[in-house]
Amino acid sequence: MRVGTLIASGLDCLVFEAGAGKVVKRSRDGRSLEREASVMRHARRHGFPTPEVFDADGPDLLMERLEGPSLKDLALQRPGDVAEHGRLLAELLRALAAVRAPGWLQAAEGCPGNRLLHLDLHPANVISTGDGPRVVDWANAARGAPAADVACTWLILATAPVPEAPGPQWRQDMVGGFTAGSDIDAARPYLPVIAERWRADRAVDPAEQGAIDAFLAGERHEAAG
Repeated sequence: MRVGTLIASGLDCLVFEAGAGKVVKRSRDGRSLEREASVMRHARRHGFPTPEVFDADGPDLLMERLEGPSLKDLALQRPGDVAEHGRLLAELLRALAAVRAPGWLQAAEGCPGNRLLHLDLHPANVISTGDGPRVVDWANAARGAPAADVACTWLILATAPVPEAPGPQWRQDMVGGFTAGSDIDAARPYLPVIAERWRADRAVDPAEQGAIDAFLAGERHEAAG
């Protein structure tokens, strides 16, 4: 696909302008984004807020350009609203739990079920637009139990480094807002398998590894108590 100016870059993908109201997401390593495009179309057909997909061709995905800050940016700009943003994440996962996964989508290991899972839903992957929140980056999508998706977001919020955060209370408020709107008792049994998946999917430095281990130990103690 023909692309214009580079407007964003991540570890796995680049995003380019592609005409009025459109962008091209391009994988850095040449992997196909056609499966991700199909997942997004499926979610959107079932009423879940994702960008509109116009085309997909190998490593390129042509989709709607979203105008607005990420939920992470909003939470950093207005720390007093952090708990509200955590509750929004919980609300989005409750809505996604109503969407049955397409039969061709691979199953999430250790998380049996038939619902569509995002498995990377965190504040940087939610864009706040004039039409409401939109969820992006469906590369990890799979079929499974909705409680596993809750466990994934819970783990990310509790342990992923956010060096820009103003202090530990910011994270506590985000996690507190999320857990208040979620069935954490149902999610807790999935934390170990999600933690292993998280470690395998990305580079985890020793500090984050320590945070994950401490979080899992604390939740095991909570469950036992």
